Amino acid sequence: MSLNFFDGLFLFIAILMNILVIAIFIVRKKGFEQLEHKIGYIVINCAIPLFIIMLNYILIRKELWIIIYIIIIISFLMIEMMLDYILKIEFRSNLKIAVPYVIIYYIAFWGLLAISFVINLIAGFIIFGVFVLNLISTIYAHKSDKKD
Repeated sequence: MSLNFFDGLFLFIAILMNILVIAIFIVRKKGFEQLEHKIGYIVINCAIPLFIIMLNYILIRKELWIIIYIIIIISFLMIEMMLDYILKIEFRSNLKIAVPYVIIYYIAFWGLLAISFVINLIAGFIIFGVFVLNLISTIYAHKSDKKD
């Protein structure tokens, strides 16, 4: 099964976002805040091609759940931009903000994964593998520094 341009672009963005988030968690753990910030800009800018993909999917009448997931992914990226880059607040230690943030983060990344499996089964498994690495990097970034 051949991919159209927008499906291929979606798969690329799904892999890219996971790899960039892995990089963010690693550089955060190592204390490279400026690099983390720059990588975060790239992640946030993924909203632009996702918006274009969403418009195409609306025009070709893709299933509604796919459109909703893309809206959630873009919303997550806009929330990230608002909290980290516009308001510049340390929200990750505030449970009232951090818990909803983490929930939408995982819904968004689950959306990347679910849509990828619909587009192409093999690509879905590849993105699943990168998502697992994302989860491992999350654990690495948040584990206690007692053993480091």
